[in-house]
Amino acid sequence: MRAGITFFVSGCILIVFGLTMIIPAIVDHSAGDGVSARAFWQAAGVTSFFGALFVATFYDKYEKLTVREMYLTTSLVWLLVCAFSALPFFFSPAPLGYTDSFFEAMSGLTTTGATVIKDLSAAPKGILLWRAMLQWFGGVGIIVIALGILPLLRIGGMQLYATESSDKSDKTMPKTSQIIKTIMIVYTLLTVLCAAALYVSGLNAFESAAYSMATIPTGGFAPRASSATELPVASQWILTFFMFVCGMPLLVSYFLFKRNARYVRDDLQIWTYVYFFLTGTFILTLYLMMTRQTPLIDSLRYAAFSFISIVTSSGFLNSDIESWGNFAVMFFTFLLPIGACSGSTSGGIKIFRFNIMYLASMQYLRRKILPHGIFIAKYNGKPLTEEISSGVFVFMVIFLLCFLVSVLALSLIGLDFTTAISAALQGLGNTGVAFGSVVGSSGGFYNLPDAAKWLLAGDMMLGRLEYMTVFVLLLPLAWRREKKSISPPAF
Repeated sequence: MRAGITFFVSGCILIVFGLTMIIPAIVDHSAGDGVSARAFWQAAGVTSFFGALFVATFYDKYEKLTVREMYLTTSLVWLLVCAFSALPFFFSPAPLGYTDSFFEAMSGLTTTGATVIKDLSAAPKGILLWRAMLQWFGGVGIIVIALGILPLLRIGGMQLYATESSDKSDKTMPKTSQIIKTIMIVYTLLTVLCAAALYVSGLNAFESAAYSMATIPTGGFAPRASSATELPVASQWILTFFMFVCGMPLLVSYFLFKRNARYVRDDLQIWTYVYFFLTGTFILTLYLMMTRQTPLIDSLRYAAFSFISIVTSSGFLNSDIESWGNFAVMFFTFLLPIGACSGSTSGGIKIFRFNIMYLASMQYLRRKILPHGIFIAKYNGKPLTEEISSGVFVFMVIFLLCFLVSVLALSLIGLDFTTAISAALQGLGNTGVAFGSVVGSSGGFYNLPDAAKWLLAGDMMLGRLEYMTVFVLLLPLAWRREKKSISPPAF
């Protein structure tokens, strides 16, 4: 295993993140908060120094990545970036302990949205902006940085992207540079449009930007402790719309702009996502009207906002879900790990995996009824291969094992049954909302023991990297001397 390439790539990305810390430092300095600004300058200096040290030490060690180096680089970059992104919280005027700082940074970069900051109203603007920036970069930032840097070094950028993302759609553009350009244009335009709409709806410029940078990556780090409960009604509908849009593949907006409806029309997961949203919203709307006598328009707003927020792993709240009753709590608990479409910024299992499991299961049952029949399951018009089906089922088995281990570990730490289950699901699903006596639907995780925070931080990373990138490194085969290059498995 050649560690040089891994540290070289990590150094390049750390330099980028160190430079971005200057932005909240300037914001705090402009607001007259020199103490908070100093914390960001210190964090920027430390991060950039170590990034430059890695680059200077290993600049001549890079060459084409092997399969195991792809997985190791992806995992190590996430760990290092989270470790250094925690420094502004650690150095801040009202400092968090490093456990809380790492948890907050991991929650941001994985777009989970679980927070350990008790009083956001007292937090400096720079800290609020940094939380939003972490989520914005976490959505596609690290992917795009990897795609942008690695090809310049003649390293397999697309292969590294494949280890981070679950999007197995056909390559829609011939060059990596075109993919980067398209993704960033769509991502940036959606962020600007969302911020502009929120500003028109009544929010100030800073909050509009912060909410937008947490909505487009489906993150949920709100600049207010009340999340979205105190926002104007128009702002809540705007967030609902953009969460829905960002739950679809990022390139869908591009194809719709180009008036190429075929990509959308023929994608099974998009239609499943739409019908799922409509069905879930209808059930919750009816439930609120019948049990709480809430007016139709308010019931629809609460239902649509809460459903799309949980399914897309955004984690915003515009109501106290636990006050809706046991049915609602159970309903949303089941939704926590689902996720939206592959190719979006959403976390979770992803809808396309449920599509494939359904198709593969129906094919299996048909063969049981007619053993000599020929049944070919198709996904988006293409035959569903055994490799894809088995990969999805293996993914689900690993997810369930991680969930069971996490619940048992959280119970051993001392959390109650409801908190342990929902906390594990929100971590693995990158949702940021949990239920129970310790965390509650407010999303505050500051009451958790440190051991639980480290465990959930690990769950967040596993969920964001979709398990395989990390678990493949646990196999002895990954550390044996490679004789030839092989292709990474498809999951």
